[in-house]
Amino acid sequence: MAPATISIPPAPPAPPNTERTLLAWVPGEVRCAGTVVRPRSLERPLATLSWVSQVAGNAVTYAFAIDSSGRTMGIRRVPKNARANGSEDIAPSLAASRFAVGQPRSDCTISYAPEPTSLNAAPVADLIAYSVNAISGPLPRPAWERIQGDSNCRDERALGIETRAFPDFKAIAATPGVREWSMVGYDIQEDGATSNIATVAGSRNAALDAASRDAVAKTRYYKGGRQGCRFPYWLSPAPLPAPALPDEQQFRPAGATCPARHDWAVQPALRFPEPYRRRGIEGWAIVTYDVAPWGEVSNIQVVASEPSEDFGTQAAIVVRGGKAATNRGFVGCTERVKFMMGPDERDDP
Repeated sequence: MAPATISIPPAPPAPPNTERTLLAWVPGEVRCAGTVVRPRSLERPLATLSWVSQVAGNAVTYAFAIDSSGRTMGIRRVPKNARANGSEDIAPSLAASRFAVGQPRSDCTISYAPEPTSLNAAPVADLIAYSVNAISGPLPRPAWERIQGDSNCRDERALGIETRAFPDFKAIAATPGVREWSMVGYDIQEDGATSNIATVAGSRNAALDAASRDAVAKTRYYKGGRQGCRFPYWLSPAPLPAPALPDEQQFRPAGATCPARHDWAVQPALRFPEPYRRRGIEGWAIVTYDVAPWGEVSNIQVVASEPSEDFGTQAAIVVRGGKAATNRGFVGCTERVKFMMGPDERDDP
């Protein structure tokens, strides 16, 4: 009699790692045509919240050029289809960076490496920085517990705010493409006045830090008796104007039958790309397309965009949402799509 065969079921898959992390993208050196180039100011991408299981281990690389004003242009990810969790602010941060004036360069590259840190190990200053720029959701409670430490001011609103003062933001010079901030620490005396006022963390804008401390000094509560309070102030970026916009007719396809301008039965709805709106970075794109006799837009091609390819991607979405007013159709239409910061796009405090 043959011995019985015993089947051992496979081990169940390991549960996903659900530890929350603070994900930063750390920039490497800039090389232009093989030569290391030092930036005048290299803006760091904003950190995001992630899970350990979502963090990719590979760096992402961007190619770009530098114009004579020291501005970055032609920003694009290489390879184009590379994707990485939490990397949406890399290209905008590079667009906000600056290099030496009068030294235009081409064939430039920079790589960014992912650096995840558990919320239990991340520096408190980094947690505070994320809380002011919470682009991927609010900080979990354990992170706030670390920020607050042994403070007894977690319920400061229960004291009742008699006067919340703010800096005169218009008197402080804003930086194009950079949202600056200042976190102020203070105590609340028994009579509701503030004391022991100090800058806890911030983006190192001395004028904003001083104005924020002054605003906290003028803030009053109806009750007091709290220590270790925190309050942030932030300054919206100054708009970073789009580069010069070329004449779209130079991109008109050969054999085009489309008039220079045509009417729209359904006007394309302009929607600013959020990562650039957040930083106040303007841009443009030129697209070509065909129109069917019933007005549908097709064969959309991005032929130019600045300061990054992302404006071209967004422009294609914008134009695709329109419907031309025609009953015969066209080929080779050309459209300039301009992304300008208006009052509705600003993120004023």
